[in-house]
Amino acid sequence: MKSTILTVLVAASVAQAQSFELSETKKRIESPRQMFFEAKLSPFTPLLDRPFSNLPATERPYYAVFGGGAMLLGEIEFDYQFFQKFGSLAGAVSVGYSEKFGKAIDKLTGDRVEQSTGLRIVPIKAMLVYRWDWAKEKFNVPLVPYVKGAFVAMPYFLLNGTDVETYGVKRGEGVKFGLAGVLGLSLQMDFLDQRLARDFDSSVGVNHTYLFAEGTIQEMALFSPGTSLDFSSKHFMFGLGFEF
Repeated sequence: MKSTILTVLVAASVAQAQSFELSETKKRIESPRQMFFEAKLSPFTPLLDRPFSNLPATERPYYAVFGGGAMLLGEIEFDYQFFQKFGSLAGAVSVGYSEKFGKAIDKLTGDRVEQSTGLRIVPIKAMLVYRWDWAKEKFNVPLVPYVKGAFVAMPYFLLNGTDVETYGVKRGEGVKFGLAGVLGLSLQMDFLDQRLARDFDSSVGVNHTYLFAEGTIQEMALFSPGTSLDFSSKHFMFGLGFEF
């Protein structure tokens, strides 16, 4: 009887040790989390008509040329996480691209002409990002809220056909500067297939994959108030993120 009990205790001890070893092995094979990559899209409507709010809608420049419709904005973002205690803090940069075309308007008659005109923007942001992923890391809660603060530089190009518009010796291009705030929520997708997530980490180095949505308030008239071109906006972005 004593030998049987002893055998059971030894077996349990060995099983526990093996389980602990396996757990530690899993921890060891998980690659470090240092970086984050995002690809995202958004319907984007710049507030170019805000300085002309006293005019009828049809006489406002953006509405008159483009019908007030949204542009499609695409962005990619790269984060480097330098703090990972109670959540993660990262420095980030992003670059985007958007363009929209319409028919030019004759300044004398106000009628549309066949000549195509367009607007192209390339928003570039330097950001500080905080992700509250503590609950995810400790309790496997798949939802991760986050906030971002950004300084924005936005090169823009006013187009005549596919070329940059010229006004005498002046070209229709420049750079606007502003600030932006972002509030977002991401859903970690690892729970859909844990084994696939581990394989993705061991083979490619991607720890976690996310779907996310974020709201942005962007003010581009802070450093040049009263100018006719105001690329401020309020918009939502949706995308896919990879932590590695």
